Amino acid sequence: MCILIILSVILFCVNLWQNSKEEEAKKEEENKENEEKNMIDYKANETIRVKLCKTGEVVAMDINDYLRGVVPAEMPPYYNIEAIKAQAVVARTYTYKRIEAHAEGEGVDICDNYAHCQAFYNKEQILEIWRRKGYDEQTINTYWNNVNEAVVSTQDQVITYNGSLIKAFFHASSPEKTESVDQIWGGEKLPYLVSVENEEAEDYANRTSIVEVTFENFINKLKEDDMSRSSLELKMCKEVKICDLTTSGRVKNIQVGEYKISAEKLRTLFGLRSTNFTIDIKENSIVFNVIGNGHGIGLSQVGADFYAKNGKTYEEIIKHYYTGVEIITLK
Repeated sequence: MCILIILSVILFCVNLWQNSKEEEAKKEEENKENEEKNMIDYKANETIRVKLCKTGEVVAMDINDYLRGVVPAEMPPYYNIEAIKAQAVVARTYTYKRIEAHAEGEGVDICDNYAHCQAFYNKEQILEIWRRKGYDEQTINTYWNNVNEAVVSTQDQVITYNGSLIKAFFHASSPEKTESVDQIWGGEKLPYLVSVENEEAEDYANRTSIVEVTFENFINKLKEDDMSRSSLELKMCKEVKICDLTTSGRVKNIQVGEYKISAEKLRTLFGLRSTNFTIDIKENSIVFNVIGNGHGIGLSQVGADFYAKNGKTYEEIIKHYYTGVEIITLK
C-alpha cells in the first residue's frame, strides 16, 4: 500500500514537472512569436525599428517616442518652441526618407548614431542628461513638455518638394549664409537645398572657434589619409593657402604643394567645426579660424531659434531654409 502511494506521488511530481516544462516552452514560443510579430508587422502599428549601435539591438518603437528621443538629443531643450517644432518636422521627414530609401538595409529603419543617422536617447537617458547639466526638476518637466508638444502638435507632418520627401539635412550654425548641397558633398544638386541668407544670435558659444595644428601633425595626417601624398614635406606648410571657395563663400579646397585638399576632408581630419575658415601660418603651425558649426546644409538650429524668438512660426522657419517646399500631413 505504501509503495503504491509513493509511486503515485512520484508520478504526480513527474507530471507536474513535465506540465511546467511544457508551459514554459509554450510561453517562450509565444514570446518569440510576439517578438517576430512586433518586428514584421511594425508598420501596421506605426512603429519603426531603431538600431541601438552600442549593443546592436534592434528595437521596435512608436514613431512619436522615437522623435521624442531625437529632438532633444539634436537640439537644446531651451530653444524657442517654434524652433523645436521645426526640428520635430525635420527629424520626422529625415526618418521617413531613410526608411523610404532602405538606407539601413534589411530589418532596420534607422540607427541612433548621430554621425550616421540622427542622435537618439530614450526618455530616461534624456532626463538624466538634463539632471547632470544641473537643471532642476521643474525646468526638466517644462523642457520635456515642450519636446512632447513639438512632436504631438506637428503629428504626421513632413516636408516635400514636388510631392516627394526631401533630404532634410540640418546643422548647428551658419552665420550669414547656409550652403548648397552640391558645394559640400559634390555632384547632386537639389533645388530645395541651396544657400540662403541666415541670421543668428551672436552670443552662440560655438559661433567662432580656433584650431591650431603643428606642421608635423598636419603633414602626417594628410599622408595617413592618402598614401599618394607621400611627397608632402614640412616646408610646404609655409605656403598653404585657400585656393577655391564655394558659392556661399566657404572654403572648398586648400593648396598644399602640388595637392588640393578638400575643406570637408580637413574638417574631418582636424576636428574643424565647419568649412568656413581663414588660415594663419605661424612659425611651426597652421591656425584655422573657424566660423559656424556643422556642414552648413539645410536648417540652421541656431538660426531657427533666432527666427522663432523674432516671431516666425515653425512653418515659416522650415520654408526659409528649404527652398520651394511644402509641409503636408501624412494620411
